[in-house]
Amino acid sequence: MSDDYKVDGLSNAQVRALAKRSRAYLRFSEADFIDVLALEQVDHIWTVHGPKPFRLEAVSDSELLTDSGLTTFDGVHILTRVRRSVRRDALLGHGYPRFTYAHELGHATLHPRHLLQGASMPRRRQGNTKFNWIPSFQSAEHQAMVFAAAFLINDETARNLSTADDVAIRYGLSLEAARIYFEQLLEEIERPLSAERVRRMADEFKAIVGGNESGKRTISFLDDPCLSCGQKELFPVNGSRYMCRACERVYDRYQDGDQAG
Repeated sequence: MSDDYKVDGLSNAQVRALAKRSRAYLRFSEADFIDVLALEQVDHIWTVHGPKPFRLEAVSDSELLTDSGLTTFDGVHILTRVRRSVRRDALLGHGYPRFTYAHELGHATLHPRHLLQGASMPRRRQGNTKFNWIPSFQSAEHQAMVFAAAFLINDETARNLSTADDVAIRYGLSLEAARIYFEQLLEEIERPLSAERVRRMADEFKAIVGGNESGKRTISFLDDPCLSCGQKELFPVNGSRYMCRACERVYDRYQDGDQAG
């Protein structure tokens, strides 16, 4: 049994979208605070490979000595087992067991191919070991963590919360999971604003290089190549930002940790 598996790559945004699709399939779309024990009544779930038979059961703590939850394939169902003590705490609304249920559902939803091939995907009681050789976007554990947060959180409510701490407290998440979710939410809100900034940069670029020959401004290009197209046609616009004349990519900074605008 491994602590982590290398799986098909998914961005955080893609995982979140899949979690919302799972919510919709299970008719939780409008729920603010999901009752995770309702998953015990579910006999099919939606997965990235289509609907699959599913079973969730609580077992004695002695059957899962080192794990809070474990997802496998029993030959018919994608099977998730949780410790009875975890179920009891979930019944009381505690955060860790709620996240355990959603975390294991994440494995069942995102990684059925690996499960059907014999993989066992646990949530360790002492925390799962993550391997440095597995990038986050290909880590089964990372994906399950992002999925669990997105599955448990109602976006409309979360948009009215101020910090990752607020999200973690309201939905019973680890601060790390809440931070990833909150940063992703802010990115989605910010994206249209970023697009507008890029459009302004492009307009400024056209103003600089457009017009007739006598009206053109002199452009001072950097000696460094563009990290996107490789052409040495980078010039400064709007303070510390740079644009490539060849491909029109905009950088917030250059060299010391490039970030596209």
